[in-house]
Amino acid sequence: MSNCTVIPVPALQDNYMYLIIDNDSKKAAVIDPVDVDAIQKAAHDNHATITTILTTHNHWDHSGGNIKLVKTLSTIDRVYGGVGDGVPGCTHEVGEGDTFTIGNSTHVKVLFTPCHTPGHVCYYIDNAHVFTGDTMFISGCGNFNTGTPRQMTEAFDKLLGLPDDTNVWVGHEYTAKNCAFACFCEPNNQDLKGRQKWAEGQGSLHNGGKGTVPSTIKME
Repeated sequence: MSNCTVIPVPALQDNYMYLIIDNDSKKAAVIDPVDVDAIQKAAHDNHATITTILTTHNHWDHSGGNIKLVKTLSTIDRVYGGVGDGVPGCTHEVGEGDTFTIGNSTHVKVLFTPCHTPGHVCYYIDNAHVFTGDTMFISGCGNFNTGTPRQMTEAFDKLLGLPDDTNVWVGHEYTAKNCAFACFCEPNNQDLKGRQKWAEGQGSLHNGGKGTVPSTIKME
């Protein structure tokens, strides 16, 4: 049973940041806090204290707020990033299978998923949530900027090996576009057409809609 609360926080045009609150201690980690003001407001509104930054990869729209947030909040004592990814402000480089805790009892396991960047990581939390950055999107995958198709396949095999009911929290609201591309590739696939209609109806948190996060491993 998960001991944390996950709050998606929209940023920039289509990015997602996340506030992960340990329910026992009210200490929190933030995923990819590029918009420092917005993530601080989310923490304040939910009576949480940010102590940890979890960075999925080094691209500016995910890691660009790290140093500013650390300078702003004296409560932050750890900044995680993937081994060899050069994440700004990183104090703890992590790789496959590394584990640590947020607050009193929210457990984090690292999945090493290089391809989009050399040290991209995903964070599997409380055996209930996975934060996939720019590796897995809803109905899509990230660009192979520094990697190979084999690396992305290995990353997806790793993610899709998680329990079916695992919540999937992605790095961008790309779902409607991904579904449109899938329908272009398979124009007679009624399941895809249904998912595209659903995604368009959900809209985006960035524009006042509901958004499409989270998905689940079973759905992906």
